[in-house]
Amino acid sequence: MAAFSIVNVLIVMTIFVAIPVLIGVYVYRDATQRGMNALLWVLIAVLVPSLVGLIIYLIVRINYSNLKCPNCAAAVTEQFVVCPKCGTKLQESCPSCGNPIEPDWSVCPRCAAKLPVYDHDNGYTPPIRKKNLSLGIIVLILLIPFFLILLAAFNAASIGTSMSYSTESLSVEDFAGHQKIEAWLEKCDEEPLKAHALRYNTEEYGRTMTRYLIYLPSLDGTASMETIHPRGFLSRNLEIRIQEVSNQFNIGENYKLVSISYSTNAKGHPGLNVFVNGQKMSCEITDIDYNPTITYRFLQKP
Repeated sequence: MAAFSIVNVLIVMTIFVAIPVLIGVYVYRDATQRGMNALLWVLIAVLVPSLVGLIIYLIVRINYSNLKCPNCAAAVTEQFVVCPKCGTKLQESCPSCGNPIEPDWSVCPRCAAKLPVYDHDNGYTPPIRKKNLSLGIIVLILLIPFFLILLAAFNAASIGTSMSYSTESLSVEDFAGHQKIEAWLEKCDEEPLKAHALRYNTEEYGRTMTRYLIYLPSLDGTASMETIHPRGFLSRNLEIRIQEVSNQFNIGENYKLVSISYSTNAKGHPGLNVFVNGQKMSCEITDIDYNPTITYRFLQKP
């Protein structure tokens, strides 16, 4: 259930922290570029609940220009003939009254003066218009919590499945006489810095069974061990975490094997992650057609 709690915390943090921050950053940058009171609109967009503040801002911002000078990127409006900062000519103007005009107009709409025939490339550069991302921003903000809630639902359904597992530390001597496992152990000793595992997958009585026999050639002496079962939608792997400890009763350096039996009514067999002293180890997994977790019980010497 810990994973489900993590997802719930993630959803709450996203809704109450991440989304307001994203809205605030977007509104501040957009309002600054449009010459609006950025801090005031950030407070309105973030503090007014249910995204009402953001909607109000998106409506009001329409009345503010989103044009900028192609030369210096200063904010300009559609009424500017030249950029007030760098003087770049932005559009044609009426020679009589100076009103901005379009190149294909024949009469000025302001003073009714006849206009000369202008060449479309008459020494000016139109201002650049920012792309309007308002709709995309709103859709994204609304979809983020939706997907997180969907993730939580999948995770809850997965965690709700029935499962059980058992873990046991074993000695190499427990498998004396088992030719297949002895041969496998000898091969594993050639790569002592890796973890090695035998895996047996089967279906029994409508349940998925996975059995691992894990060998850690480099493990020496006493160690504590923790097994973590698959945590729903967030993780499909079993985890075995081993921590070498000192100043404790030494159980012998030959206890380098770990037996795990995992049973669940969910579909699919879990993978395996091995951690030793907090570091994830490379693990070579070999699939076999016999159960390695119970074989040793029938082969122990008297």
